[in-house]
Amino acid sequence: MCPELRQVANGCAYRVLSYSGYDVNGYRFHTKSHEQSRPNRRTTNSGVCTTALDGVEYYGIIEEIYELIFHGCKPLKPVIFKCHWFDPNEVRQTPHLGLVEIRQSSVYPGDDVYIVAQQATQVYYLSYPCKTDDRLMGWDVVYKVSPHGKEPIPNNEDYNIDPNTYDGELFQEDGLEWHFEIDLTGVIEMEVHDDEMVDDDGAGEEVHNANDLELLE
Repeated sequence: MCPELRQVANGCAYRVLSYSGYDVNGYRFHTKSHEQSRPNRRTTNSGVCTTALDGVEYYGIIEEIYELIFHGCKPLKPVIFKCHWFDPNEVRQTPHLGLVEIRQSSVYPGDDVYIVAQQATQVYYLSYPCKTDDRLMGWDVVYKVSPHGKEPIPNNEDYNIDPNTYDGELFQEDGLEWHFEIDLTGVIEMEVHDDEMVDDDGAGEEVHNANDLELLE
């Protein structure tokens, strides 16, 4: 047995560290209690999504953030999220619209409510403003958040190439056949003569200092 596996098998320390927020995977997560203590907040960061090995996506809300400590030859301090998970069987999906909805009152029946922080991506939930349509009441729309500083992953359908062989061409729209010029002389208060910039006051100062001339050369 390798030392790292033995270290994990011995179990973590009984005392753990608890946090109200944690940055991982390009996201900033907060616990639900942290957000509830700030009613005038401008953002919500407690929504979480993780994908199981069978490809099923689970949606939830972060309740607690813990840092575990495994004593041993190497410092092992994984961060885990304890979440309230919505029942994956109470999820409505409309693939051709890219729409995912969760039932607000649903609860995942399993006991495995913990995930490692690196397994989390961020989402937020938005309720329907309509309160009279029974088809919409009790459902929230899921919006997936892109990591900070990262562009959304390109879709292969956006390119005219075979992703396996890379045969094909990238689509590039042809440029315009004519050209135009933008006159900024009035904005920058300068006159243009024979491709040279000249100040309104006339010629610039002459350089006589030998050291300056040497530097210019």
